Amino acid sequence: MAHWPDDRIQRPFDIKLPIIQAPLAGSSTTEMAIAVAVAGGLGSLPSAQMTPNKLTEALIKFRVATSAPVNVNFFCHTPAGKDPLVERQWRKRLETYYIQFGIDLEVPSEFVSRA
Repeated sequence: MAHWPDDRIQRPFDIKLPIIQAPLAGSSTTEMAIAVAVAGGLGSLPSAQMTPNKLTEALIKFRVATSAPVNVNFFCHTPAGKDPLVERQWRKRLETYYIQFGIDLEVPSEFVSRA
């Protein structure tokens, strides 16, 4: 593989390839982060849906598999609360899609908490 001509992203992270895995909560896995790191990129752990114990387990699993750098992504904002007015507004805006796909506008949406 040819050398990437600009290594500004590689130097600070001590990675071989200019690849940073997106830490997608609910989609990324520890195994994916390990695979990216072993391949030479920066593997990322999405901690938003992990308890402290689960994050510790993921970090131990990562470290057992490789000594490569790891990115750990944290949410540090105050989660938004459920607002019935806002929900009605976005449902109204998306109403044509609800109709197109046969989705009942009156079915309450699940409130997802990533904590």
